[in-house]
Amino acid sequence: MLRWISHQALRLDEWLQATLGRPYNALLGVGLIVEIVRHLYEMPKRLADVHRLVPTLLVMAMEVALLIHQVGALHHHLPKLRRQRGRRGGRGEPPEAESEIEPEPVQEGLTPPPPAA
Repeated sequence: MLRWISHQALRLDEWLQATLGRPYNALLGVGLIVEIVRHLYEMPKRLADVHRLVPTLLVMAMEVALLIHQVGALHHHLPKLRRQRGRRGGRGEPPEAESEIEPEPVQEGLTPPPPAA
């Protein structure tokens, strides 16, 4: 049952992302920011009661984690959005080639060689 629900949620998320694009990401990000600000605004009231403070802090931590995840998801979709914008002739420069040079792995305990003089 959990597998089916998670699969349907993924399909819905992908459909919303494909259909709405950046406005979908913006809506999720703004919603999370509004909730975090609301919790911060209510924090003085909750400081008086430890039983209410702990759940509030846990919810805020979850919302911050979701916001970080949302920003990461947006970063993941940016190359695709740039390619689509380039095909449609949208604003900005055409997308550059996506050839990222991966750094060489560093072995522990070794120092990098001195620069050539």
